[in-house]
Amino acid sequence: MIRRKYLSILLTLLAVMLFTAGCVDKAKLDGIEQTQKDILAKLSQIEAAQKSAPQVSQPAAPAPAVDPGIEQMQKQILARLDRIEETQKNMAKAVQQQPAPQRPAVDLNQVHNLPIGSSPVKGKKDARVTVVLFSDYQCPYCAKLEPTLNQVLAAYPNDVKLVFKDFPLSFHQHAKNAAKAARAAGEQGKFWEMHDLVFENYSQLSDTLYKDLAAKLQLNVEKFQADFNSNKYDALIQQDISLGQSAGVGGTPTLFMNGKRMQGRSFDDFKALIEGYIKK
Repeated sequence: MIRRKYLSILLTLLAVMLFTAGCVDKAKLDGIEQTQKDILAKLSQIEAAQKSAPQVSQPAAPAPAVDPGIEQMQKQILARLDRIEETQKNMAKAVQQQPAPQRPAVDLNQVHNLPIGSSPVKGKKDARVTVVLFSDYQCPYCAKLEPTLNQVLAAYPNDVKLVFKDFPLSFHQHAKNAAKAARAAGEQGKFWEMHDLVFENYSQLSDTLYKDLAAKLQLNVEKFQADFNSNKYDALIQQDISLGQSAGVGGTPTLFMNGKRMQGRSFDDFKALIEGYIKK
């Protein structure tokens, strides 16, 4: 009975969840989902313990009266569950009645000044099309975008260059160190190689992993560790974050082509915009 109560609460919570593709919103969703999984796991343990308890056969004579204290406790538990369930229903109703939050309108025709600075660049320096990417190494959406970016660069080797900007999100605890690892590898000419390996392992990032990847890339590991452990990249990473924020970046990945904010992320989206630039 208690489990059914909690399942009702779970379904109510799920009804008010709003999914928005992007790392910023997904973190909140994952936290709520994990909490509910923990609740159900605990209830399963309680039920399993109840089922494994020794079964006592009922005597022919009338059973003794239930301990008033236990009975009262059960009533209190059920009453509290009822109150929790009612609260969740009221929350769901309130959310449904509230208007959806409006995000600031994005002007796709505005040209932002996004200097390359010290950022890594892939492609010809004189390419007519410059794609600036604000990315986070721990963001699954950023990792998913990487094959598309490689496809674009392969299709337009003379016309497109990619500029990588660090935008580690605050709730991704490994993102900043991953950015530092890529920059430290860049000191030895292996930025893009480390960049690729880190994204391949975006779900299991750690300082130990970066050291292992440095060895895999045959870097001078001692120098890599010294650069990685220093604070020499902190200001550069913050510059990227500040630049992105000034251009309206709030999540990852965010793309700009020749200074204009991109809306789509598919290869066809890139192709349509690139063809428009190179045919001018």
